[in-house]
Amino acid sequence: MIRVPEVTDQVDFTHYTDAPVQLAVDLVNTRSLITGRDDLDGPDGLDALRRFLDEHDHACDELGPGDLEAARSLRESLRAVFQAPDADEAAAQLNRTLTSCDATPRVSVHGKHGPHLHFESLQAGTMDRLAATTAMALSVVLCEFGFERFGVCDSTTCNDAYIDSSRNCRKRYCSDGCAHRESVAAFRARKKAGA
Repeated sequence: MIRVPEVTDQVDFTHYTDAPVQLAVDLVNTRSLITGRDDLDGPDGLDALRRFLDEHDHACDELGPGDLEAARSLRESLRAVFQAPDADEAAAQLNRTLTSCDATPRVSVHGKHGPHLHFESLQAGTMDRLAATTAMALSVVLCEFGFERFGVCDSTTCNDAYIDSSRNCRKRYCSDGCAHRESVAAFRARKKAGA
């Protein structure tokens, strides 16, 4: 299904898992534990959730205040996967999330890709579908590529989650920006210590 390319240094998460994996990561990162920023908080939290779902092309029914709380709860459940101490706990957390939304595999034959699997909630709500989609995406990564692909940024000013798609699986930062800031800070500390 997903193969580490021989020539490039990136893992290809395929047409099915790319968008759902990014959706899961982005949902987790709507809250920063370091700065306290919460993109789904405040009086416009429900509108922010609608925008988030629209930006990710995730089908959205009419949302209510209960959906906002469900999205926040899902976000914490998914963050727990990234912060799990090992694969066993990550799998247990994913299984709890999949059970809570009643995710059920279905073979779909729409589009140009032919038969493929979708993992859908038998429940009708947007949040259950969001939970099924994001938890299954992270489950595919865990099962196909291993727990070492899950990461939380090592930067002292960031705690964003990421999926490591590098060939050698040695990513430590969520972005080039965080890696650069930490490199500059380390350089300045060395220079100051040597002065």
